[in-house]
Amino acid sequence: MSAGKASASADGGLAELSARLRGGDWEARRAALEALGRLAEKLSPGEGAEALALAGGSLEDEDCHARRAALGALVRIAATLSAAGSTDGGDDGAAACAASVAGVGAEHLDRALARLEDEDWGVRRVALTAVGELAPCGERRVLEALVPHLSDDDEDVRTAAVAAIGKVATPGDAEWSDRAAKLLDDDDEAVRQAAVRAVARLALPTDRQAISRILRVAREDEDDDVRRAAAGALHQLRAAAAAAAQAA
Repeated sequence: MSAGKASASADGGLAELSARLRGGDWEARRAALEALGRLAEKLSPGEGAEALALAGGSLEDEDCHARRAALGALVRIAATLSAAGSTDGGDDGAAACAASVAGVGAEHLDRALARLEDEDWGVRRVALTAVGELAPCGERRVLEALVPHLSDDDEDVRTAAVAAIGKVATPGDAEWSDRAAKLLDDDDEAVRQAAVRAVARLALPTDRQAISRILRVAREDEDDDVRRAAAGALHQLRAAAAAAAQAA
């Protein structure tokens, strides 16, 4: 038996996980949701839609650990199905399944957004990651919902918030690049690293302001890891600019 099949057997199929979600205590529900996330890469598009529904149905679980696990499963399943849909576009049936899965993901976006106000910081953090995966690029209402979390008391939440802005905002959008850039001076080094990546992701190859901001971090930040992240982002932006100039 292969390692992948052994893992799937240990985790249980969708029917078994569904039963565990209905009948277990919070620890059993959390374990079932974590197993659901691990199954993501083994699911067909149809099964993926069912798995998304199972995860989405647990977003309001009374236990914060189960809510975190539900959001984590949602992220893994949505990301896997999105990748599968992008590679299966040549087959009409697969494309139809991918469109159906996208609709299920959109259905759960609002539920993930609601969890941004959760009392548990861990749920807010994972909800921000989920929103970054599920939201369409450039969706204004989603971006506005992320803004309050850029100043959350918890550094992990701020990290997830600026990372989500980097994923949801449209490259070249100066307003959201400016918002992300404010966290380049955050007190926490992980937040600053996430801000560097967000600013770089939103920059066009010729965005001199973004390059200047990241260059400052690469030269002046007190943390080695942040400086390395900034140097890597600069390299990518300069390579993109050179490629664009050569293609012109």
